[in-house]
This record gives sequence, C-alpha cells and structure tokens, in this order.
Amino acid sequence: MTTFKSPDVIVNKTSEELFQLIGNLNNLKEIMPAEIEDYESTETTCSFKIQGIPKLTLEISERIKFSKISLIAKDSQVPLTLHCFINKSGNKCQARIEIEAELNFMMKMMVEKPITQFLNIFATKMKNI
Repeated sequence: MTTFKSPDVIVNKTSEELFQLIGNLNNLKEIMPAEIEDYESTETTCSFKIQGIPKLTLEISERIKFSKISLIAKDSQVPLTLHCFINKSGNKCQARIEIEAELNFMMKMMVEKPITQFLNIFATKMKNI
C-alpha cells in the first residue's frame, strides 16, 4: 500500500464546520484544483478526471464525527482510499488529506507527481475556504 500525504494546514473553520462542509461532496468542487475536469457529485459521491490519472469515482465510506471522512474509489482499476483527518484547534482546525492506493512500482512512478500536486493544491485551497 502506498500512502501520499498533503501538508497539515490550519483551516479558518471549526472542526464541526469543516466536517459538515466536506461531508457533503457537492461542496468539494470549490476546493478542487483547477486541473480537475468533468466534476460531478451528489451528497455522498463524486467523480472527476485529473490529467494523467483515469477518471475517479469516490463514495463516502466512513465518517467519524468532526475528525475523519474517508472516500473509497468505486469501479477503479486501482484500489484507492482518500482520508481527510480533522483535528480541533480552538475556533479553527487542522486538516490533512491522505490517499492510500495499491500501486506497483511502475504505477507509483506514473501517478506520484500528479497525486502529490493534487494533494498540495487541495490542502492550500482547503486552508482558504
């Protein structure tokens, strides 16, 4: 299993506010990187295309109130899970995004750069929501 991590960011929202915001996948489009194409969503699912990576369809698989939301890839060639970890920090919160994927060495080499860029941009945009 390969894990990619975003930097930890301080978000100008409480952990409850951030959990509610990103717990509805219709709200994710506003914090997705500009390179995202064909974004579609419901409250619990979303799909999109990132350059260099096949189209992803994600579905909420776990919610731990105000601290973690996990999304799992559906019908994907590569088993993939995206986690958002949220930690309370006064009237703000700290957040980090992680992607876990079952990748062979060649696949890791191909997707490492676009996934890392995606996580960095996503974290930066999340900090500013």
